[in-house]
Amino acid sequence: MKMNDVINEVADNFGLSPEQRKLANLGRVLMTAATTTKDDELSNVMAKVGDQLTNYGALFGPKNAKELVAKSGVSIEVIKKLLAYADKIHTSQSALKADHADSGLDDTDNDDNDFNVPDDADDAMAADQAARAKRD
Repeated sequence: MKMNDVINEVADNFGLSPEQRKLANLGRVLMTAATTTKDDELSNVMAKVGDQLTNYGALFGPKNAKELVAKSGVSIEVIKKLLAYADKIHTSQSALKADHADSGLDDTDNDDNDFNVPDDADDAMAADQAARAKRD
């Protein structure tokens, strides 16, 4: 059995729907964003909602929006705004990762010569060849 098969099998054992996985991912994004938020109250709300989203649909986690509101102590309007914010962050991060994979974030042309200048070894070899040509 290959490693990818094991990982896929373990991931399938959780029995999460695609919607639950998306909510869990958005919860992780919120918790990560909470660490850099300067407003402590907002940071705590983001972390609390993010934590509950990662448990959404799990055994002791919220099963619906009403339970999410009850467990997090945050109104549904605020949760919707936080989800939209997390989705925006997730989308921009995904776009950056895709752009970086396509070499869009670096200013090089993906060859070994990143500075686009002649290599010292190439210069030395050319000088040696020129010197040999003069001798012959």
